[in-house]
Amino acid sequence: MEEHFTGLALHELLGLFFAAAFIIHIVLHWSWIVQITRTFFKKLLHESRFNYVLNVVLFADMAFITVSGILISRTLGLNITLDQDFMRALQSLHIVGAELVLLIVALHVAMHWKWIQANALKYLFGWLPKRSRKPATVIVSRQSELR
Repeated sequence: MEEHFTGLALHELLGLFFAAAFIIHIVLHWSWIVQITRTFFKKLLHESRFNYVLNVVLFADMAFITVSGILISRTLGLNITLDQDFMRALQSLHIVGAELVLLIVALHVAMHWKWIQANALKYLFGWLPKRSRKPATVIVSRQSELR
Protein backbone atom coordinates (compact mmCIF):
# COMPACT_ATOMS: atom_id res chain seq x y z
CA MET A 1 0.00 0.00 0.00
CA GLU A 2 2.17 2.77 -1.30
CA GLU A 3 1.43 6.18 0.21
CA HIS A 4 2.18 7.93 -3.10
CA PHE A 5 -0.35 5.68 -4.85
CA THR A 6 -3.27 6.16 -2.43
CA GLY A 7 -2.52 9.51 -0.83
CA LEU A 8 -1.64 9.84 2.84
CA ALA A 9 -5.16 9.94 4.31
CA LEU A 10 -6.34 6.84 2.43
CA HIS A 11 -3.02 5.10 3.18
CA GLU A 12 -3.55 5.61 6.92
CA LEU A 13 -7.20 4.51 6.79
CA LEU A 14 -6.33 1.40 4.78
CA GLY A 15 -3.60 0.67 7.33
CA LEU A 16 -6.21 0.70 10.10
CA PHE A 17 -8.48 -1.50 7.98
CA PHE A 18 -5.69 -4.06 7.45
CA ALA A 19 -4.89 -3.98 11.17
CA ALA A 20 -8.55 -4.72 11.95
CA ALA A 21 -8.64 -7.53 9.36
CA PHE A 22 -5.46 -8.95 10.87
CA ILE A 23 -6.96 -8.94 14.37
CA ILE A 24 -10.11 -10.67 13.07
CA HIS A 25 -7.92 -13.29 11.36
CA ILE A 26 -6.08 -13.94 14.65
CA VAL A 27 -9.37 -14.26 16.55
CA LEU A 28 -10.80 -16.69 13.98
CA HIS A 29 -7.72 -18.92 14.22
CA TRP A 30 -7.19 -18.57 17.97
CA SER A 31 -7.81 -22.29 18.65
CA TRP A 32 -4.96 -23.19 16.27
CA ILE A 33 -2.67 -20.70 18.03
CA VAL A 34 -3.48 -22.18 21.45
CA GLN A 35 -3.12 -25.78 20.23
CA ILE A 36 0.24 -25.23 18.53
CA THR A 37 1.56 -23.17 21.44
CA ARG A 38 0.78 -26.04 23.85
CA THR A 39 2.49 -28.65 21.67
CA PHE A 40 5.39 -26.55 20.32
CA PHE A 41 8.12 -28.45 22.19
CA LYS A 42 6.40 -31.83 22.02
CA LYS A 43 5.93 -34.04 18.98
CA LEU A 44 5.29 -31.39 16.39
CA LEU A 45 6.20 -31.55 12.72
CA HIS A 46 9.03 -29.31 11.61
CA GLU A 47 6.71 -27.60 9.13
CA SER A 48 4.30 -26.70 11.94
CA ARG A 49 7.14 -25.29 14.05
CA PHE A 50 8.37 -23.18 11.13
CA ASN A 51 4.81 -22.06 10.45
CA TYR A 52 4.35 -21.09 14.10
CA VAL A 53 7.60 -19.11 14.21
CA LEU A 54 6.70 -17.42 10.92
CA ASN A 55 3.31 -16.47 12.36
CA VAL A 56 4.89 -15.04 15.54
CA VAL A 57 7.24 -12.94 13.40
CA LEU A 58 4.30 -11.85 11.23
CA PHE A 59 2.30 -10.90 14.33
CA ALA A 60 5.20 -8.87 15.76
CA ASP A 61 5.81 -7.11 12.44
CA MET A 62 2.11 -6.32 11.91
CA ALA A 63 1.83 -5.02 15.47
CA PHE A 64 4.90 -2.83 14.94
CA ILE A 65 3.63 -1.50 11.61
CA THR A 66 0.25 -0.69 13.14
CA VAL A 67 1.64 1.05 16.22
CA SER A 68 4.35 2.91 14.31
CA GLY A 69 1.81 3.92 11.67
CA ILE A 70 -0.47 5.37 14.34
CA LEU A 71 2.44 7.19 15.99
CA ILE A 72 3.65 8.79 12.75
CA SER A 73 0.14 9.48 11.45
CA ARG A 74 -0.53 12.98 10.16
CA THR A 75 -4.18 12.62 9.11
CA LEU A 76 -5.92 10.53 11.80
CA GLY A 77 -6.21 13.55 14.09
CA LEU A 78 -4.18 12.12 16.97
CA ASN A 79 -1.62 14.96 17.03
CA ILE A 80 1.07 12.95 18.77
CA THR A 81 4.17 15.10 19.12
CA LEU A 82 7.44 13.23 18.75
CA ASP A 83 11.05 14.35 18.49
CA GLN A 84 11.90 14.94 14.81
CA ASP A 85 14.84 12.50 14.85
CA PHE A 86 12.69 9.82 16.49
CA MET A 87 9.90 10.50 13.99
CA ARG A 88 12.26 10.08 11.01
CA ALA A 89 13.73 6.89 12.48
CA LEU A 90 10.22 5.53 13.14
CA GLN A 91 9.14 6.37 9.58
CA SER A 92 12.17 4.51 8.20
CA LEU A 93 11.50 1.50 10.42
CA HIS A 94 7.81 1.60 9.45
CA ILE A 95 8.79 1.38 5.76
CA VAL A 96 11.24 -1.47 6.37
CA GLY A 97 8.65 -3.31 8.48
CA ALA A 98 6.00 -2.86 5.78
CA GLU A 99 8.32 -4.25 3.11
CA LEU A 100 9.26 -7.17 5.36
CA VAL A 101 5.61 -7.98 6.03
CA LEU A 102 5.03 -8.44 2.29
CA LEU A 103 7.63 -11.20 2.23
CA ILE A 104 6.26 -12.82 5.40
CA VAL A 105 2.66 -12.74 4.13
CA ALA A 106 3.78 -14.30 0.82
CA LEU A 107 5.43 -17.14 2.76
CA HIS A 108 2.34 -17.46 4.98
CA VAL A 109 0.02 -17.75 1.96
CA ALA A 110 2.38 -20.21 0.25
CA MET A 111 2.46 -22.46 3.32
CA HIS A 112 -1.34 -22.44 3.57
CA TRP A 113 -2.10 -22.61 -0.17
CA LYS A 114 -3.61 -26.12 -0.06
CA TRP A 115 -5.96 -25.06 2.75
CA ILE A 116 -6.86 -21.87 0.88
CA GLN A 117 -7.68 -23.84 -2.28
CA ALA A 118 -9.71 -26.42 -0.37
CA ASN A 119 -11.73 -23.94 1.66
CA ALA A 120 -12.00 -20.81 -0.47
CA LEU A 121 -15.15 -21.94 -2.28
CA LYS A 122 -16.72 -23.21 0.93
CA TYR A 123 -16.14 -19.97 2.84
CA LEU A 124 -16.77 -17.55 -0.02
CA PHE A 125 -19.68 -19.28 -1.73
CA GLY A 126 -20.94 -21.76 0.88
CA TRP A 127 -24.17 -19.79 1.29
CA LEU A 128 -25.21 -20.47 -2.33
CA PRO A 129 -27.60 -23.38 -2.92
CA LYS A 130 -25.83 -26.52 -4.04
CA ARG A 131 -26.30 -27.63 -7.62
CA SER A 132 -27.41 -31.14 -8.33
CA ARG A 133 -24.54 -33.30 -9.54
CA LYS A 134 -26.67 -35.88 -11.34
CA PRO A 135 -25.25 -36.97 -14.68
CA ALA A 136 -27.01 -35.53 -17.68
CA THR A 137 -29.51 -37.86 -19.29
CA VAL A 138 -28.96 -38.34 -23.00
CA ILE A 139 -32.10 -38.94 -25.01
CA VAL A 140 -31.48 -40.75 -28.25
CA SER A 141 -34.27 -40.87 -30.73
CA ARG A 142 -35.00 -44.03 -32.62
CA GLN A 143 -34.28 -42.35 -35.94
CA SER A 144 -30.74 -41.36 -34.99
CA GLU A 145 -30.03 -44.99 -34.01
CA LEU A 146 -31.08 -46.22 -37.42
CA ARG A 147 -28.78 -43.94 -39.36
